[in-house]
Parts: sequence; structure tokens; C-alpha cells
Amino acid sequence: MIIKHPLVRLLAIIGILSGILLIVPVNIPFSISSHAQIFHGKEWVLTKDHGGRINASLYDRINGRTENYRLHQFERQDAVRFDLNDAIVPGSTVQEGDTVGRIYSAQLRRDLVSLTGDLEVTRASLELYRTGEKEAVIEEARNRLAYAEQQIEGHVILLDRTKELHRRDLISDEELDIAVQQNRLYEIDKLIAEAQLQSALTGAKDEQIAYLETRIAALEEEIRSLEQTIDDYTYLSPIDGVVYHTFSQDTLALIGDPENYLAVIPVPFHYRQYINDGQNVALRIPGNNIARRYAQVHSIGNTVRVMNGGQYFMIQAVIKNEDDEYLPGILASASIKTEPVTIREYLLRYIRPIFN
Repeated sequence: MIIKHPLVRLLAIIGILSGILLIVPVNIPFSISSHAQIFHGKEWVLTKDHGGRINASLYDRINGRTENYRLHQFERQDAVRFDLNDAIVPGSTVQEGDTVGRIYSAQLRRDLVSLTGDLEVTRASLELYRTGEKEAVIEEARNRLAYAEQQIEGHVILLDRTKELHRRDLISDEELDIAVQQNRLYEIDKLIAEAQLQSALTGAKDEQIAYLETRIAALEEEIRSLEQTIDDYTYLSPIDGVVYHTFSQDTLALIGDPENYLAVIPVPFHYRQYINDGQNVALRIPGNNIARRYAQVHSIGNTVRVMNGGQYFMIQAVIKNEDDEYLPGILASASIKTEPVTIREYLLRYIRPIFN
């Protein structure tokens, strides 16, 4: 039978051609379209919480892990201050090892002064116990003790005045802290003078010398440990990066690596079987729809999220263009290139989700 109606003839031709194309063993490219959000590959964040704790974390987004984490918690009675380096401003660059900020702890400083004083007293006692002294030295020791006592008497009056001024908010915590530490130093001088006099008046036994030597070793170890703790209160940047704006009062500093970027892409779950590591991803950045940026699938998420009424899994793709700098958090369109498929499979991939 000859088909004469033009429309019917056209439909018949289209049907025949479609049938031929469906069975022709020709593969064509298949891409999955989505959107991507771009982040730094590495990011170092320094934050504080409402409890007064300060923590720093270095997050490696590319490998999905926290490389480094530090947390400092302080005693309630301690006077703590954090000073940010004046050079750390949005847009500035930092090198690995640059100082970002420091924590000042009045309690740690007082402990260090106290331990150092105890160490000097003990060393002086040991030296005098080992040597023994003549009458002239004994008299000198008495004079040093008397002088140390006079210093304390004079400074106690000044300390009382300083405390009163601090109570009336006329001087800062640091000025009071300095006065307290100075008083402690005078007391240490007195203890040294007493030890020197006592040692000059009496001899020393081997057991006393051994005890003092052990005490000195213990104090030196405590001081080393405390100095290490104080050094740990200095925050150094663990990466080369750029300082970025932060809009949270709890974020003290945010440094991102401008040479490594990661695209996080949600993909409908029914396409999961077509995604593999190493596949290429084409990105189009807003404001520059002509130039493409390219990334490569690095990891495939193993959890599902519900978004806009559909089920999605997340993939992460490392951006190849190292010369470009992106604003962290920016959105881009993404096209994931999969293995070529036949025309029949191409159509089925679009049809199957409709009936699922």
C-alpha cells in the first residue's frame, strides 16, 4: 500500500529512520548536567566559642579529612587575651610558618616567674651548701636579707595602691599583673637571701645536696614544659594562602589555599552507575560563560541527600586550572562527561527516570 498523505509519509519516514538509528552500532557522547559549588582544596580556620576556648583546624577537602586540630581551654580565673597579627587582613597573603596570632595568659606568665624564682633559690642554696662560708660572707648574707625585706615592705604599699586603682577601673589588668609579679620577684629575692644566710650559718649533708640536685632537675623540666606550652599559644599558618573575609564574630582568621580548588557536585542518584573516578568535568563560571574550566572526578560520595524532592549523591572533582583564583563558595554549571553510549542507550538513560 502506497502512503499518499504527506504528514503520514513524514511520520513513517521518521519512524523508519529512528528504528535504524536505534540499531546502528554507533556510540555518541553522554554528559550529565548539574551545578557545582567551588571550595578551597585546603582551608585553615581559627575560631573561638562561647566558653572561651580557641581552636584551629586545617581541613583537606580534597581528601575529606582534618589534617590538624588544636584546642586551647583556659581556667576561669585566668586573664586571657588573643592578639591577631596586624598583617592578617582580608586579601593579604601568608606563607607557611607566618605568625597569625598569639594568646597571652597571665596565669602561665605568673607560673613561669614563680618556677624560675624557685629554681634560682634552689641553685643558690646548693651552691652555698657545697662551699661553706666565712664570717664576712655571713655578714654579707645578713645584709642582703635585710635589704630584701626592706624592698618587700616598700613595694607592699605600692601594691595595695595598685589594687585599689584596679578596683576602681583606673588601671588595666596588665598593670596590676606587673605589680603582682614584681612583688613576687621581691619575695623570691628574700627567699634567696634567707637561703644564702642559712647556708652560710650551717653546713650541708650529702643527703641535702642530693635533694637539691634532684629538685633543680625537676624544676628545670617543669620550666621547659611550661615554656613549650607558652610557645604553643602562638598560632602559625600551616599553609601558604590568602586571608579571606569572615562574617562571624567567632571566626578569628580564615586562610585558604588559592592554588588548589575543589568542585562539589550533586548528581541524581539514578546516574550513580555511570560515574567513575577520573572522569572529566566541564565547568562554566558565572560572568564568563564562554571560557570553560576543567576538573576531574576525585571521589564519589557514599551517602544520599534529598534535595528539591529528588535523591542525590555528591561527587568531588579537583579543578585543573591552577592559574585561576575563585571566590570560595561560588556556583558554576557542570557537565560530567561519561563513557560514549549507543543511541538506544542514550535515549533510555533519559526515559528510565520518568518511570521510576
